[in-house]
Amino acid sequence: MHPILFQFGNFTVRSWGLMVMLGIIVGVLLAMREAEKKGINPEHIIDLTIILIILGVVGARVVYVLTNFSEYRNNIGLAFSVRSGGLAWPGAFLFALIGTILFVRWRKLSFWKIADILSPYIALGYSIGRIGCFLNGCCFGKITEKSWWSVYMLGAYRYPTQIYASIASFFIFLFLVTRSWDDKPGKRFLTYIILYCIYRFIVEFFRYNARYILGLSVAQWGMLGTLVVTSVILYGKSIEWKRGQA
Repeated sequence: MHPILFQFGNFTVRSWGLMVMLGIIVGVLLAMREAEKKGINPEHIIDLTIILIILGVVGARVVYVLTNFSEYRNNIGLAFSVRSGGLAWPGAFLFALIGTILFVRWRKLSFWKIADILSPYIALGYSIGRIGCFLNGCCFGKITEKSWWSVYMLGAYRYPTQIYASIASFFIFLFLVTRSWDDKPGKRFLTYIILYCIYRFIVEFFRYNARYILGLSVAQWGMLGTLVVTSVILYGKSIEWKRGQA
């Protein structure tokens, strides 16, 4: 693990923060370029990104605290300390989704068009950010035997679930950017959510989790629920697309 990459006096560069920041920058620049190609002012992407960063951190922290409340029951003040660790990506996504809906209504933009533009670059940014998780030593896997596919972390050999997540998300990014989606607004975004849910559900079997309900982690139940809702929406949209082509 390399949680600290560089240190110059009191100035510390942490691997997780650096990789997350790099993922955001790369994702935003690529999203701005695509937005401009599709006739949308790139400044909308910048403004939305600023809002989503704030909402994402808040949402990620809220969901993490709620799903791990036993850690904070005796010290509620610790729940407000992000430096203590603990951010849940599903929470970030949920709050960011709500923020995007409100933003596009405010700016009078198409939600599906904006969501389609952002989807692949969210996947790419997530892929880069998960490398930061690996270097930081968080979001680690279950204990396993020593082998070429295990890593020594926290006193034991474990599944490198952060790397699994990074690779899976990178392939999701490639899939989303190499196909044409222009004639079906919303399909790229909904496809991204479905692919994310599938990948996350599978990787959760190898990831360390403190809480299980009926044999599945809290995240897996969340992914199943999201997958069902998204599939229903996608089915409804597919009927809409067919009518539009008739």
